[in-house]
Amino acid sequence: MTILYPAQSKVKVSSSSMIISDIYQPSLVIYQRNLYIPYLIYIERTSIMDFRQVGIGFKQRVLPNKWFQAAWVAALVFVIYWATSTGSTAFDHYVRLSDAFLHGRLYIENAPSWLELARVDGRGYVMEPPAPTLFIIPWVAIWGLSTNQAIISMLLGAAAVGLFWVAATQLRWSLSFKAAVTVLVAFGTNFWWVTTEGSVWMIAHASAVFFLMAALVETTGKNRPWMVGLLVGLAGLSRLPTFLAFPFFAYTVCRGSGERWVIIRRLTIFGVALAVMGGLYLLYNYGQFGTLNPGYYRGQFLEGPWYSKGLFDISYIPRHIKAILFEAPKVTESFPFFKPSVIGMGLFFTTPALLYMFGARLKESLVLPAIAGLLLTSIPLVTYAVTGWAQFGYRFSLDVLPFMVILVASGMNHRLNKLNVAVILLSCVINLWGVLALHKFDWAA
Repeated sequence: MTILYPAQSKVKVSSSSMIISDIYQPSLVIYQRNLYIPYLIYIERTSIMDFRQVGIGFKQRVLPNKWFQAAWVAALVFVIYWATSTGSTAFDHYVRLSDAFLHGRLYIENAPSWLELARVDGRGYVMEPPAPTLFIIPWVAIWGLSTNQAIISMLLGAAAVGLFWVAATQLRWSLSFKAAVTVLVAFGTNFWWVTTEGSVWMIAHASAVFFLMAALVETTGKNRPWMVGLLVGLAGLSRLPTFLAFPFFAYTVCRGSGERWVIIRRLTIFGVALAVMGGLYLLYNYGQFGTLNPGYYRGQFLEGPWYSKGLFDISYIPRHIKAILFEAPKVTESFPFFKPSVIGMGLFFTTPALLYMFGARLKESLVLPAIAGLLLTSIPLVTYAVTGWAQFGYRFSLDVLPFMVILVASGMNHRLNKLNVAVILLSCVINLWGVLALHKFDWAA
């Protein structure tokens, strides 16, 4: 026998009947026999209710979470990077250096002849700073010298884009504008080509951008001076010029600190943390060569004509100006009719959206610090003997990528319009062309 009641209060029936209390259901089912049937109905209905509660909680708490969003952004970027990459690199210096560290050495044994190293007494020393090994050592500990450095470079690049998403969120950019500029960073600059190429020089750029983006996240969030200093220092231990990015971060760690002693204390903490990282690099040099000078001064390439006046000289500036402003694609008579120059391509030919930097509004709080960081970091870049060797675009510009993006955002007035979207899409198409030209079709001229 089956009795149906409206779901109100408890219903009393005979002892041979099952009593079911109000469980927020549209009806109350009481069975005298076959008690498992209403039990299954109860489980089904409460399960549906539980799934609905989980769905509501997911929408309210998980989806809006900036770190959850960043993880998905990074995952999507990595998939595209991997699909357009070369897959591996022969210039896996950091894999070999990580293996050396794990065996208690600062040099590479039996280094292949094609690796560009500082070779002293039969030992091969990696001239680039060592920070990228932080991401490679765990994998080398498992896979040894078969570790794929290019994949780690792509993971780093994708993670850096995810970190930029978090920083843009903390800067309170609108969703549409944040998404558009994130696409620009990931696919509208030569960061796409650099991270997917994955060689010793390119993974150093990916590591530096990762740490600069992490510092941007920290300084727009918790803004702990010691953490900002360590992250900027780790960027410097990836690419030395980024040590000079400190003016921007020195400003941001003090922003909003009214009292003078608070400013002094925060600047001191930031400066000490940054100095510690710089000191570690000097100790690293001393451990390698018994001197504080970096390995670049012992590079096997120094006898080339490009270094006629040493590593740095102001006479090298014109070649960088040409590379930044005037190096254009090569025109050909056959398909694809335009080919990227293997020695690089001008900054604004590669990423037209960067022209918005010149419209940045000086009254915005981050614009002048970004300009200061950009200019100071650029000094060793434009006085260096070479402009980046084989590359797409002007890869040295990645050392100031966060600052350029901040200036572009200001120049766009932190809003999207049809022209902004068109220029960002054009930048992405150009960089897709560059990635495919160098990685897939051998179109470089």
